[in-house]
Amino acid sequence: MIADNNEIRYLNENNSDLNIDPFVPQEENITKNQAIEQTIMMMIKNGHYAPKMIDDQFSKKVYDKFLELSDYGKLFLIQSDIDEFEKYKFSIDEEIKEGSTIFYDLVSSRIKQRISDADTFYKEALLNPFDFNGNETIELDGKKLNWAKDIDELKNRWKLSMKYRSLARFEELIEQQKKSTNKKDKDKTEDQLEIEARESVKKNMGFYFKRLNKISESDRFASYMNSICHVVDPHTDFFPPKDKQRFDEEMSGKFYGIGAVLQSEEGNCKIKSIVVGSPCWKEGHLKVGDVILKVAQQNEDPVEIAGWDIEEIVSIIRGKDGTLVTLTVKHLDGSNEEIIIKRGKVEKDETFAKSAIIKEGGNNIGYILLPEFYADFQDAGGRRCAVDMRNEIHKLKEEKVNGIIIDLRNNGGGSLQDVVEIGGLFVNKGPIVQVKSKSENAQAMAVRSNEALYDGPLVILINQASASASEILAAALQDYNRAIIMGSTSFGKGTVQRVFPIDDFFQGNKNLLPFGSLKLTLQKFYRINGGSTQLKGVTPDIKIPDLYHLIDIGERRDSNSLVWDQIAKAEYKPIVSLVDFKDLISKSNKRISSDPTFDLIEKKRVPIKKTIRKQFLFIESIEI
Repeated sequence: MIADNNEIRYLNENNSDLNIDPFVPQEENITKNQAIEQTIMMMIKNGHYAPKMIDDQFSKKVYDKFLELSDYGKLFLIQSDIDEFEKYKFSIDEEIKEGSTIFYDLVSSRIKQRISDADTFYKEALLNPFDFNGNETIELDGKKLNWAKDIDELKNRWKLSMKYRSLARFEELIEQQKKSTNKKDKDKTEDQLEIEARESVKKNMGFYFKRLNKISESDRFASYMNSICHVVDPHTDFFPPKDKQRFDEEMSGKFYGIGAVLQSEEGNCKIKSIVVGSPCWKEGHLKVGDVILKVAQQNEDPVEIAGWDIEEIVSIIRGKDGTLVTLTVKHLDGSNEEIIIKRGKVEKDETFAKSAIIKEGGNNIGYILLPEFYADFQDAGGRRCAVDMRNEIHKLKEEKVNGIIIDLRNNGGGSLQDVVEIGGLFVNKGPIVQVKSKSENAQAMAVRSNEALYDGPLVILINQASASASEILAAALQDYNRAIIMGSTSFGKGTVQRVFPIDDFFQGNKNLLPFGSLKLTLQKFYRINGGSTQLKGVTPDIKIPDLYHLIDIGERRDSNSLVWDQIAKAEYKPIVSLVDFKDLISKSNKRISSDPTFDLIEKKRVPIKKTIRKQFLFIESIEI
């Protein structure tokens, strides 16, 4: 999970970690957006670990970021729009201080207008056949494009984009025709396939624009506020109420619904998969491939959901534990059925720790995959990764494994408290990480147990998408000499966030609520040797070539990231190992350098990087 990469601490209901006065608006007629903006900025100013100066440079960064979020591909706005916006480039800081949203209001209004214009451009472009025989190029990276100088140039961009998409679909249809055994498909001419390709693109674009037109004012303003928050630092985030709920579900690995994964496909809502043990799995009638036609709440009339956005469908199928929902579905055989399902707790199994035993050369090696450092912040009795890790290690010890590998690749972080407890499974009493607030000295978070659960050979796997809590664990075990770290240099995130309800910090018109939540960077964490993982990450003892090593990810790519620094080391004693780590690492590196498989990976890196940019597909799936 690299989209978030956030280190989250447990929440206290009294918000004692943010000891600031609430925002009291002076204006009687303050709008909801203005109230959200001013409350968030007050929280950042008084609570953030390293708040930025709100000046012209800050304004320019917000300006650039919001326009990038609003129209990354440069397919909506034109140069005259940008010329009009330019006068606000260095005055957004003044707007923030005054509680004004003039720049946001202007851009938001213009984007809505340009989306309406583009809705006609793509349809016009798809009216007539395309000639795929000429030589044309298309730039898919908006950062490399200038803004279209006028409407005519914008129309041409849409035509080229539709031609590109139609060509991609045309090639897919050609390949399908080659593999088909159906005479009707085999007899189709290229002209017929070209028409079919354009019709397919037109249908998908229709769904895309329908979603664009359904973007709410709340979501648009959230994008603007996050443009501001991300200039402060990449991990300070504003969550509107529904996004906060989604965040909690990601962190806990559970939600309440029926336990099916939905996929939006050409306007239909299909069942992509069913979670084993979930309410719909137990009920038994819902099948993979079924199309949902209608949804009815308990004692209410059914609602037809054809053409709905998938998130809208999810919102009416999920609900409180024990309540009923009725789905009218069309099965693969063409028959329709009404299925009544009692909602219940659904756990995302892919979130949780799992173990296996690898048998190699007469040895049994334990393997534990930990996808994230999950914890249920809303339920004290909910699942926590530290408890699950302890259980998995117990299982492996009972099997008398000769060593354990913990796979933290692509683990973007999670609960700070849990990573400390997991560290304690491998080292005796001592510090795991140092945490520093802006106005306090660093404090060590230490293991309380006097005896580690497992003291055998240990390997930690990391890669560039291993962030935050993953880096804490890998760094601590590396500093203690307790484990060998293998893989590629980690993400480089060394900051700690807390999530606060914004409503608690607003004293004004309660009719404007709810506002949502703010995830705020409050602290930095440091290795027990005094170094920081911020920007630099954790360097593995044994570097393993990675196909995606050249992809530009990591904290260091963001100019708004907090700086690297170091503090005094904590009091700890590295473990004196019976194994010569240096000799082991040297031999491993020699084996890797002479292995033809890794040599092939090195040669494949650049071609893979060149093909990493792909056409956006209008297909998405969400669990319900």
